[in-house]
Amino acid sequence: MIGKVDPEKGFWTKVREEFLLDPEKSFFNSGTLGTMPRRVFERVVNHLRQTAEKIAEWDYYGADWISGYQPFDEIREKIARLFNCDTKEVALTENATAGINYIACGLDLKPGDEVLGTDQEHPGGESAWKLKAKRCGVVYRQLPVGKPIKSPEEVIETFVRAIGLNTRVLAIPHIITGSGAVLPVRELCAEARKRGVFTVIDGAQSPGHIRVDLREIGCDAYCGSFHKWLCAPAGTGFLFLRKERAREIWTTLASTQWDNQEDHGFRLSQRGTGNLSLLFGLDEALDFHFELGPDRVYSRIKQLGDYLRARLLEVPGIKIFSPLDPSMCAGITVYTIEGLTGNCLQDELWKRGRLRVRSMGEVYGVRQSTHIYNSFEEIDRTVEILKELAAGR
Repeated sequence: MIGKVDPEKGFWTKVREEFLLDPEKSFFNSGTLGTMPRRVFERVVNHLRQTAEKIAEWDYYGADWISGYQPFDEIREKIARLFNCDTKEVALTENATAGINYIACGLDLKPGDEVLGTDQEHPGGESAWKLKAKRCGVVYRQLPVGKPIKSPEEVIETFVRAIGLNTRVLAIPHIITGSGAVLPVRELCAEARKRGVFTVIDGAQSPGHIRVDLREIGCDAYCGSFHKWLCAPAGTGFLFLRKERAREIWTTLASTQWDNQEDHGFRLSQRGTGNLSLLFGLDEALDFHFELGPDRVYSRIKQLGDYLRARLLEVPGIKIFSPLDPSMCAGITVYTIEGLTGNCLQDELWKRGRLRVRSMGEVYGVRQSTHIYNSFEEIDRTVEILKELAAGR
């Protein structure tokens, strides 16, 4: 299986050259922070420089030199096109955590109302609901899902069985950050809608990673980050709020647009002075993504992820925590080797091969995220080192 023939190797080699990554090092931690393409980095830096050098030329007659006050429709239109929704349903945020907090804080919930989540939430996905529970008497219940999850059906059955008369919100991840499991969010949102339950999807790991069609998913809110798989600057994210339910969400951070009922995305975007240079970086990252072709990007990410998972099965003592059902995984793989900790695996892969994965602690080993700047050869090198470690060498 070593030395997989890659018919698109030339194309993806050129794509890799668009990034500033050291060619002697392999970066496999896009699940935390992606690396910006050169053109994104330069757009951010050039605007920062322009602001520093020419701020005296800002006369307030034209475009703003800061973010936080204007609707930035052109950027929101690109986001809406990528995710198949209306521009006015898109708010610009710092990240997925911010969006989830705006929904949790903005919903009117009373004591005894129930919010359902999973037992594998990222802290940014669960903490807003824990705060809501402590402050307002809401019941936040986290349902156990497998690690690895065996099938979409078991997840759907778990939640359908749990939804009761007091359930008001279903708040779940699209992709579980600690296993890479892609949950059946479309089916879960359909079941919730039948019962009048508000649905909030934590999409921190999804934009730029897998196809996200918000009309198809049918959720009421979707919160995403662009600094991971879309390779935009840190501090850029979005909140989708379905127009039919947007009036149910109070504004959390209020400025002049706090009660704008015609453009709810603008209402929830306006939070005071922000860094426009980062937004311009996001704009450039969206253009880069569209130019490569979203479907081509998603296919490449999954192809590399599938190859990694297949090759890991050759390693003695391997345990994979990501689903083996190919429909439930893409570019994130979490695994360990019996008897070794995540810190050991992370450090040895770096020391022996300059391969940067992320430790997931004592039990769950490491998380390896395959992106378009990775290659089959880098995965082969990973597996060879893992075999050495498994053999005690």
